Amino acid sequence: MQHAGRTWAYSYRKLFDLCSEEELAKVADRITVQYAKLTKDWTSERNSEWSCRTYFTTKMILNATVLLNSLEFARTSGLRAANPYFEYYAALSLLRGLVYTIPTEDWNSGELMAISHTRAINVAFDWVAKFNKSLAAEMKKTALQLKAQRELIAYKAPASGDKNLGANYDLTDFLTILAEVAEFNSELLESSITKNADPASFEVLDEHIHQIATVEVEGFIFSDDEDYWRLGYVQRKTRRPYHLGLFMHPGQSEDFIGAWDGDEDAGEAFSNGSPSNWQAIFDVP
Repeated sequence: MQHAGRTWAYSYRKLFDLCSEEELAKVADRITVQYAKLTKDWTSERNSEWSCRTYFTTKMILNATVLLNSLEFARTSGLRAANPYFEYYAALSLLRGLVYTIPTEDWNSGELMAISHTRAINVAFDWVAKFNKSLAAEMKKTALQLKAQRELIAYKAPASGDKNLGANYDLTDFLTILAEVAEFNSELLESSITKNADPASFEVLDEHIHQIATVEVEGFIFSDDEDYWRLGYVQRKTRRPYHLGLFMHPGQSEDFIGAWDGDEDAGEAFSNGSPSNWQAIFDVP
């Protein structure tokens, strides 16, 4: 796909409508300069960190996809109390995923993965403002509305149910834009690595894999064998960051999304469906 003086690997649905072609070229050039500051001093440590950041962003896209499918199931099943949770956490997943692709956000030994909700919202929409300030302000307002609606249900238990909740937004478009801005970033990062980095630095370190695959929350340790397996594949085969659409492996998407399907033998109705149902916000392989 040709646009703004560059060839793009991903078939964007919304991104090229955010601003003029001339302005998009300027945005791409400015972001490329920021990535170049990293890739001109590309080390094994930096390569490993950004490989893991890229992997985590692909997980956030897949997670938002599952939550959007869950929202549709809840709507058709009359489970309205769950809707604000699915809406907000789908949005938060992609806000966080976008933040992980921003060159000025430090990994800080994995602490970036624990970014607060408020900071994720502020950082993500400051970045979207590079493309379109008014749209970024509008989207930020929507994110805060989704957050407020989730908190209303969780903390106030309104006697009127969901009567006062708004629906003046297109959640699918909202999620698609965030995913595509993250993809845009990742394409520029991939190009900068290819241009500037020494291939000898293309390795993924065990310490970064561990930071993602084992997590401590409130004193409880959660270790994810699937994350270890997938990141082991990245360590052996992928070895460096690529754009999100290429980095996301079909086996990864099938296993991640399928892990949330109901057990048909037990009569559990929920299913994410076939891969053709996973494309609402991103071209999931």
